[in-house]
Amino acid sequence: MKPLVTTVEALKELATGLSPEAIPSSPRMFEHSGDAADVLLSVDDKSDEQRIIVLRSSATRDRITPDRITDLTTDVLSRAASFAERARTTGSLTLPRSWHQYKHKNLVAFFTTPRDNPEARRWIAELLPGEPPDIVLWGMTSSDRTTTLEQFESGKPTLPLDWEKDWDAAVAACAVRVEQTKRMRPADVEIELTPLEQSTTKGWSYDQWMGKISDDQRSFVEAPATKSIRLRGPAGSGKTLALTLKAMREVLSAREVGREPRVLMVTHSWSLATEIADSLDSMGMGPLQEIDVFPLLEIATTISPQYAKDDSGFSLAGDDSFSGKRAQLDEILEVLRDFVAGDWITYRAGVTESLRARFDSSDDDDRNALAWDLLVEFGSVIGAAAIFPGAGAESKYFQQARATWMLPLQSRNDMRVVFAVYTKYMESLEARSTLTSDQVLADLLSHLETHAWNRARKTQGYDLIFVDEFHMFSPLERQVLHYLSRDVSVYPRVFMAVDPRQSPSEAFIGFAADDTRSSLSSFEDEIGDVTNLELTTVHRFTPQILELIKHVHHEFPTLDLGKDWQINISAVESAREPGPLPLLSVAATRAAEENDIVKAMHSLYSRGRIALAVVDNRQWSRFSELASRLSTSGRFHVSTITGRSDVEGFRYRKRGLVVGPAEYLAGLQFDAVLVAGVPDMEPTRTTPSERTRLLSLLYLALSRAELEARVYVNEDDGGIAEVLSRAVTNGLMKQERGSLA
Repeated sequence: MKPLVTTVEALKELATGLSPEAIPSSPRMFEHSGDAADVLLSVDDKSDEQRIIVLRSSATRDRITPDRITDLTTDVLSRAASFAERARTTGSLTLPRSWHQYKHKNLVAFFTTPRDNPEARRWIAELLPGEPPDIVLWGMTSSDRTTTLEQFESGKPTLPLDWEKDWDAAVAACAVRVEQTKRMRPADVEIELTPLEQSTTKGWSYDQWMGKISDDQRSFVEAPATKSIRLRGPAGSGKTLALTLKAMREVLSAREVGREPRVLMVTHSWSLATEIADSLDSMGMGPLQEIDVFPLLEIATTISPQYAKDDSGFSLAGDDSFSGKRAQLDEILEVLRDFVAGDWITYRAGVTESLRARFDSSDDDDRNALAWDLLVEFGSVIGAAAIFPGAGAESKYFQQARATWMLPLQSRNDMRVVFAVYTKYMESLEARSTLTSDQVLADLLSHLETHAWNRARKTQGYDLIFVDEFHMFSPLERQVLHYLSRDVSVYPRVFMAVDPRQSPSEAFIGFAADDTRSSLSSFEDEIGDVTNLELTTVHRFTPQILELIKHVHHEFPTLDLGKDWQINISAVESAREPGPLPLLSVAATRAAEENDIVKAMHSLYSRGRIALAVVDNRQWSRFSELASRLSTSGRFHVSTITGRSDVEGFRYRKRGLVVGPAEYLAGLQFDAVLVAGVPDMEPTRTTPSERTRLLSLLYLALSRAELEARVYVNEDDGGIAEVLSRAVTNGLMKQERGSLA
């Protein structure tokens, strides 16, 4: 069977769930059958794209992947695309530990899927010479031995001689098809949208950015690197850009005086690390070998002696801290269900009433909140103290000093039941031969406290440490950071970017975060003297959208929104050009509101990326049905987000309409956002905690919009919430009458 020549963007498109049978009718894909090879492209691909050549067997029924893994096609394609991207963005290809790579010359073998499957297979891939390197996926193996690659090399097949001619012909034919489609397409169905995930640096050089950044950003970038700095700012204020520019500036300044500093930019996830690495590469300063950009978990598996050469047979849950925490939460929830159904009865009478109520509750949000608190307790308290189930372990746990950020446990019996669940949790992990990211980091922390690391840190440690999304790091992860510094004679110099409105628990459990009891500890005591700087200029949304966001923030001065809202938002200004005033549309009925939303889709769809953000998740079902109707109409490309796990996959979708609860749209940005599902928030009808949650979600929904925001309400659901009515009165929104039916 002829090989398939494809690209990263084409694989990403397929990874969103597009069936191979739907490729011929897809406006985003193009197929070409050549004499030597078949070619599959995204319509945005150009002639100089990195190519991925997939060798296929004549016995394969699936057109894209080997037949034996057709039930895992999405996972396989996602990982293949990620492998190709890593190959073109890193000088020395290093894959996440859970991929279990092994190499021989230009050959690399790695797991095809992230699933913990004893029958899992590995791709055998080869990096061809070139920049970026083309990738050949020769096939799959079930072996975990390097000798397999050596044997494979000796009998390796050859690629057809004319496959590149077929590639050139396909690219040319695709360009013709795109132009024909543009001429034939009605204006209101135009879907040639700009990418959802744009480069942080817009392709500008370092010098260009240094001439364009705001005064607040400049004060951070040019601040002396003699003490730690916490950089605070709302969404879109350019915190990641400021971190990147400061890291570069410190390296360039050091070069001028003949020094070679070691700089670490550490993240919570591979996706953010890749974004930062791309930003550094795009700045036009050539290789910056002094700067390492990695997720913290990747650093742990590299530094820890027990994981650098781990042959235990245990697999890591998740590729980074973000996916690892999600896997741990799933595990804890499963253990909790079994525990409550069984052993809980023997502990129930002895624990305090507040903890008993949490274990007894059948509400999903209550259970998720408890699972989050247990996650923090297991990883940052019990695990960090290296307490393992067994004789005397419970007593060691009782002796641990409690801090304000920890889960409040008021009695020995409270601690006893928590440790019982921890024991079940550890037994479950052991039975599955699974390691958690918290376990790896706890082991790393133990190593970092040894004489061996105190000697090694002089060469392996870092002079400067930059932490993006610092609010996402757990107490355990924060403890690790200051040990990574090189010079023990001075306080670590750590530069932290913090979004004061983003809660780490909300990123994983959504609304249930309101009911969590643990929190993140302060970091000043660990690092020493910390300077706080705030970014007061936002580049993400227009002045009109910013003023509406400020209104939401200030409308309830007596309502405690928590310490995370304590930022001087009054001083924040927008650097964007003015845009249209946000719109408030009031329909007579729910059905009429949905009709108005559909009309808005038609008018906005050709202008850029669009989201429909649902504030109240109790109304999600009707808007998910609306999304389904829009999708089947054939006029829109619709993606639905129903959980935080969908967001990671959504990075493969670059255009169209996204529909989801507001809480799951955090981290994404759109040209226009339609906000719906806004309930009545009157004090007589909602509790303070409920109003806090709804206001936070309204803020989040509005802050996803770059150019245009429209809010839709209806009289069936109580009409206009007072916070929006006063926005109209203050001239911050334009109100219009929506449909009557």
